[in-house]
Amino acid sequence: MSDSVPHDSRTVEVRTYLQSDSGELVSIDLSGNEFHRDRYVQGAVEFRVGDVLLLGRENIDTIDALWSLMLSCLEAFMAGGTGVLRFPERMYVLTLKRIRPGNVLVRFDGPVEKRTAAGNEKDVLDGLLAGAVDFFAAVLESSPKDEWSYRRDLNAALRLREECSRMR
Repeated sequence: MSDSVPHDSRTVEVRTYLQSDSGELVSIDLSGNEFHRDRYVQGAVEFRVGDVLLLGRENIDTIDALWSLMLSCLEAFMAGGTGVLRFPERMYVLTLKRIRPGNVLVRFDGPVEKRTAAGNEKDVLDGLLAGAVDFFAAVLESSPKDEWSYRRDLNAALRLREECSRMR
């Protein structure tokens, strides 16, 4: 691992923001948005490992698709040591790569900037999976009953979180 890669395994922060009608980003808890898969609600995931902000409020995309793709990325990482998330509407890529047992390198690549941080694998997974569970639980409260795909995504997040809890 390069000396230029910041490392702080104790601190992982994940927050979800939704874009309001006025364009302002507000916490999902305060948004009051109603979700449908065909509504294309815009938002951002703020994701920090240690002192490094990997995803910020400026990395806006279709938020429910982003979180669904994040789950696929995390599942691939847990199964094989590498997970890649390509944002649905933007030219951003987030990559998780196991660099040695118990440690993960997280890299954000955008058209203009790149950010990298190393952290404790379990801490990173716990943070992102907690963010996914919180997001899909909030979405289910404000979506029509026939939006089964949100229930599927919440169940996937809960399953992955359970698998992560058994990691050493």
